[in-house]
Amino acid sequence: MFRPSRTNYPGSRFGGKSRYDLPQRHKAYGNADEVEAILFSGTSLQPQVWGTSGGTAGPIATGLVPSSEQRGRGASNGGESTPRAVLSDAGRSLLAERQLPELPLINERNDVHGVVVLGGKHSGKTSLVLSLQALVQGEYPNTHMAEYAHKIKDMQAYGNSWELPEREVRYASGETREMRIVLTDTPPCGTKSQEEQPLCVGVSPNSTQHYNAIPSWMRITLRSGNLPHYAVLFVIDASATPLWEDHHRCRELARLLAVLKRNQYTVVIAVTKLHHVRENRLRDTAYGVDHKNEVGKDPRSSYESFVSRYIDKVCACIQAKAGDNDWAFSQAPDAPAFPQPNVTIFDVPTWTGSGEHKEWSKRKGTPELPNFKYANSQLQRLLHAVCRRSNAE
Repeated sequence: MFRPSRTNYPGSRFGGKSRYDLPQRHKAYGNADEVEAILFSGTSLQPQVWGTSGGTAGPIATGLVPSSEQRGRGASNGGESTPRAVLSDAGRSLLAERQLPELPLINERNDVHGVVVLGGKHSGKTSLVLSLQALVQGEYPNTHMAEYAHKIKDMQAYGNSWELPEREVRYASGETREMRIVLTDTPPCGTKSQEEQPLCVGVSPNSTQHYNAIPSWMRITLRSGNLPHYAVLFVIDASATPLWEDHHRCRELARLLAVLKRNQYTVVIAVTKLHHVRENRLRDTAYGVDHKNEVGKDPRSSYESFVSRYIDKVCACIQAKAGDNDWAFSQAPDAPAFPQPNVTIFDVPTWTGSGEHKEWSKRKGTPELPNFKYANSQLQRLLHAVCRRSNAE
């Protein structure tokens, strides 16, 4: 009578339960009305769903795909008609891991031109975004205001959005259209895994699945939500280790730029803090430090000469690293070289606060560069370069 039950054996329907005995979870992506949903068969693992404004919780928790009639009722109630609004970050990451189309996400209204701003830690991405705000508004934003303070203090997982007034966006066909410009400032990315997000994944740009070289967090930023991104602005910190000395970071950057270009994103590079670097080099030279005529260490006789040498060196090392690995930045044989100074790569002086912006505004016509006029000119060129669309819609 004390003998163990013969029904308690591995695999028995009466025995102990493990995670392998739970009902199978199914993942499906509907194609009607571009509905993207994650469906789970009846189990306690169903995701919790909150009702949207003006409606109730959708049928995604029951494992049922909403019908077109139900979606119509949801839209009439003021809530979102698709399950997209109830997807969590985990759900969005699953969607990002799919084999995404090569073209950027197309918005139905097509009235927003999104630009993702990438860069390493302390590269000056946020200062660049605020400097562009100062360019179009005529004054530096008051960072103590609530709408700016929380964006500067707290960086969201997939970036903070900064909106600029409408301006012309040029299509690949040459047509122009007035659109709102939205800059998405992202967490720092690079090769320091403890401090930065991954810059690239080890997939060749020549692979048929080259888009998998873009890290998942970056793909989510580029394609999640209702904000379409067509351009990528990468910020290079001139005060950090130069690319020609940091071969690992140079290789990862060349791979990422090649993949973005192949995915038909508009890619522009901004080099920041060059005027601070030259001031330090001038000080070192005054104290007798031998610069050995090295790029980035020799202050040269003028700021223009110093910047020109540095930008040319950055272009050469990126192109050389791509050439060593047979990575092409363009599929067209007659395409211009990338990056190209003052076309796709720019020296961009930035301001870190309203006080520095006011101080620079007093130096408009100084013979020595950079001055206020030069900074505004470079920012204007940069903004004009990112307001282009490389994909043929």
